[in-house]
Amino acid sequence: MERATVLSRRNVLAFGLGAFCLPQGAIASPRSPAARGAILVVLDGGMSQLETWDPKPAAPPEIRGEFATIETAVPGLRIGEHTPLMALELQRGNIIRSVHCDARNDHSPGLHLLLTGYENVGAGVALERANFRNPSVGSVLASRLGVANADGVPRFVTLPRSGQLNGQVNYNGPSFLGVACEAFETGDAPRNSQLPLKVPLGLTLPIDMPVSRLRNRIELATMFNGLREHLDRVDSAREMDAHYQRAVRLLTGRRAQQAFEMERESADLRRSYGDHPLGQGLLLARRLIEAGATYVVVNAGCEASWDTHANNFKSLKNDLLPPMDRGVSALLRDLDERNLLDEVLVLVAGEMGRTPIVNAAAGRDHWTTAYSIFLAGGGLTRGQVLGSTTPDARYPASRPMTVHDVLATVYHQLGVDPESLLVDSLGRPVPILPEGQPITELIA
Repeated sequence: MERATVLSRRNVLAFGLGAFCLPQGAIASPRSPAARGAILVVLDGGMSQLETWDPKPAAPPEIRGEFATIETAVPGLRIGEHTPLMALELQRGNIIRSVHCDARNDHSPGLHLLLTGYENVGAGVALERANFRNPSVGSVLASRLGVANADGVPRFVTLPRSGQLNGQVNYNGPSFLGVACEAFETGDAPRNSQLPLKVPLGLTLPIDMPVSRLRNRIELATMFNGLREHLDRVDSAREMDAHYQRAVRLLTGRRAQQAFEMERESADLRRSYGDHPLGQGLLLARRLIEAGATYVVVNAGCEASWDTHANNFKSLKNDLLPPMDRGVSALLRDLDERNLLDEVLVLVAGEMGRTPIVNAAAGRDHWTTAYSIFLAGGGLTRGQVLGSTTPDARYPASRPMTVHDVLATVYHQLGVDPESLLVDSLGRPVPILPEGQPITELIA
């Protein structure tokens, strides 16, 4: 088994799957991480790149759309006019304008790719929604780094829940890695900066239930005290199964408790994130990373979908962009002022972009051929714009990159070799990513 620790994606491709019979789990040599954690902001539905990171002001109206552009903190860089706060913070991060993917031009395949690194080959939406053949990035990290830290804080957290598109799909599952590597769900973030966080978590007997079902029984505040008393009466920790023990450690660990006590933040800081669930959720994500979480997925489409087939401009201007603009810009600034941005990677992405041509309903449809992603922190460089698209916004014009490349960069910065292997339930080696390389221009 000593040799198994150095197996990689290239070894599997060279020798074939039949050459190996390995125990289930993760194999490969550890890397020294540049980042302590990462926050993925999922703009589920697919944000329009033309109204945000890659406007085309010189294009015809049917491509250009209704929005003007504004200057940013990066000299010569202009973005859509309705992200003014992000414009002031772009020197802290990077924009990739030439992302493309081969996944079918729809939400399920795109979300599966973004969250797992694998294309969903299921035939039909019903199968795709139930397809957990590939573990999510967060579950992979939990399997490699441990499901929780010494204080019981889970490595992989989703908020408010694990699913996307209002729960229609959920590709944050652990697949063959098992329920120990599934995400911890926080529940709904506060709707404004004055409200405390209420996390409806509970412990349900029988004790062998997975974490995903340990919910909706007792309010979190009640459990903090009740579980301590319960633990004092337990003769042996072995009487509880591993999932129950993890839940108890989370809910009774002081470090974990403090992460959820958002009232510890100043009123001014909470307001800076915005009076909406997305902003308060991003603040919670920062607190979770500080407490020891490694990968926090924030689903930004729970309040309103970014799937703007109709009324694209009205929806972006009034509903979608203001919370994202305020929340993400506050997160970047807050992390940097705490000297944490170089340790925490922030990734803002949807499963696709939007069509170059505005449709008859003043909307933009699905487009995976060329779109944009924002990355910041985690030891990456700052203030870069990588790649470009053609004047009509249809295709990458320079430095085309894939979602695999983006995720390879995330794994690399978190100390996981993106070419290393997992082992599935049948003992077969499975690459963490089927392809993709870290983006060298971003690695400081």
